Amino acid sequence: VSNVSFGLKPAARAALNSVMLHHCVAAGLDMAIVNAKEITPYAEIGAVERELCDDLVFNRRPDALERAIAYWERLPAASATAAAQAEDDASEPVAQRIRNAILHRRKDGIEEKLDEAMRTRDAVGVLNEVLLPAMKEVGDRFGAGELILPFVLQSAEVMKKAVAHLEQFLERTEGVSKGKVVLATVFGDVHDIGKNLVNTILTNNGYTVYDLGKQVPMSTILDKAVEVDADAIGLSALLVSTSKQMPVCLAEQRSRGLAFPVLIGGAAINRDFGRRIAMGDTGYFEAGVYYAKDAFEGLDIVDRLTGDPARRTAFERERRDDAERARAAQTAPAAVAVTGADARGSLLVADVPEPPFLGVRETGDIVAGELWPCFDLKSLFRLSWGGASTKGAQWERLVREEFEPRRAQYQNEARSGALISPRAVYGYFPASGSGDDVIVYDPNDGRSEVGRFRCTRQVGGEHLCLADYLRPPQRGGASDVIALQVVTVGAAPSERVDALQRSGAYSEAYYLHGFSVQSAEALAEYMHRRIRRELGLVDGRGRRYSWGYGACPDLSQHALVWRLLDAQRLLGTSLTEAFQIVPEQSTAAIVMHHPQATYFNAAAVRELVA
Repeated sequence: VSNVSFGLKPAARAALNSVMLHHCVAAGLDMAIVNAKEITPYAEIGAVERELCDDLVFNRRPDALERAIAYWERLPAASATAAAQAEDDASEPVAQRIRNAILHRRKDGIEEKLDEAMRTRDAVGVLNEVLLPAMKEVGDRFGAGELILPFVLQSAEVMKKAVAHLEQFLERTEGVSKGKVVLATVFGDVHDIGKNLVNTILTNNGYTVYDLGKQVPMSTILDKAVEVDADAIGLSALLVSTSKQMPVCLAEQRSRGLAFPVLIGGAAINRDFGRRIAMGDTGYFEAGVYYAKDAFEGLDIVDRLTGDPARRTAFERERRDDAERARAAQTAPAAVAVTGADARGSLLVADVPEPPFLGVRETGDIVAGELWPCFDLKSLFRLSWGGASTKGAQWERLVREEFEPRRAQYQNEARSGALISPRAVYGYFPASGSGDDVIVYDPNDGRSEVGRFRCTRQVGGEHLCLADYLRPPQRGGASDVIALQVVTVGAAPSERVDALQRSGAYSEAYYLHGFSVQSAEALAEYMHRRIRRELGLVDGRGRRYSWGYGACPDLSQHALVWRLLDAQRLLGTSLTEAFQIVPEQSTAAIVMHHPQATYFNAAAVRELVA
């Protein structure tokens, strides 16, 4: 990459190399040779330097090279990073300094800057003309992949502090709020980190948000929307089973004669799901259903719904046309009559391993340090901590300067017992497979049935289901063995995350939530490895399946797991009315020893979603 800057001064070379690398990666570059220490993230290069380098890289003006040379000749000691920091000095207009404070995540001194700005603007003007445009720029940079989500949340913390200072001047002022949104995680769902992010982004972009929390009945949501005359309702759901609450919102609105636009989001759903429920069985829901893949798309949707009336009408028409086109193009899948006989016949008859015991055992406290080898750092850094879109030198710097120190900090806290309390209960049970059922037998005699797990069979592919991995019943009793496990890292992480969220420490809450969730996943892997070791399985043999996913989507089967493992008494974990686990940082799983057991996407889950 540095060939592009050969002959320029070192400071100019560092800036131009960084800009060149950024644009090459954006255009699809797979690999580059760079000096990582001299690469600066594009968003952190000073505006003047970026423009000079962009002019040169894209040949936007005939004197681009001469201007770049002249600039760095006058500024021999400058670097892109130093120039970016210099943008915040006292010589800049106060609006620019406030913008820099939000963009570069600097809380200190924000109140003094606001007081200075209010010498020439009123509080509403500072909010609408300075603070909100700055937060919009933060969102734009996030959308362009220049900022990771934790940095966005740090900017939101600065914004919260700024708005808190302005509130004393905004009281009883009309037109301060851009609109009102009622927000909730749907009934039966205990997960709210995504919903909290939406609240943070909307609130810090000028909206009044009524956050009703998690596990909220639909009647409560609609009553609140009526009470405050909401501009929109936002619904979040993590799992397929709880996403079924979203069409309930539309049905109840129709029955009550209401017409609130509904924003939907969460891991269980996608844009097609939004189109389907918008059309429903009785025609399009006139107020509209809008899927948002993340908090910033949600912000854009609410902006369109509360902005210029002509723009709103065009937007609503566009989304309706999109849903109607999708309905017209939809073809019903051909029904496939599949039983387990053919699928099971394609599998070998596996040897049944000898479990070390039958029945249930509690592990007691597990030392936190034993989990670290089981941590999936890719999932922690890329997914839970929002680094998925970061690449190259910027990624290396992010891991080195932000992620690794934070992981070490949390792990040190965990070792002291102040952060997580890893515990597990597990057991081995006689079992057999019949049709689509995993039959579980009494550990004491192997002939008395104590429960069944009805599994989902693939509509396509090999038409497999989990029951196929077990031998059929023999002489009316068990012929095989399964393992069940429930793990938790305790309630403390959720309590601490909630407290941080309430105090406005958004980024810390986000990081801690991600670490605690991945700690629970690491604990599940730790127990999975223990089970495989106790069964004497070779590397690669033995798969762990959790309820709520494709192979076993029915969360109500958690009730049987809790009964068999006595998980509430032994671990203190409980189930909600919708069979989700409390505390959130807990998991349950069934382990299949069959050497051909694999993870598959059960297309039949479509039926549950629909």
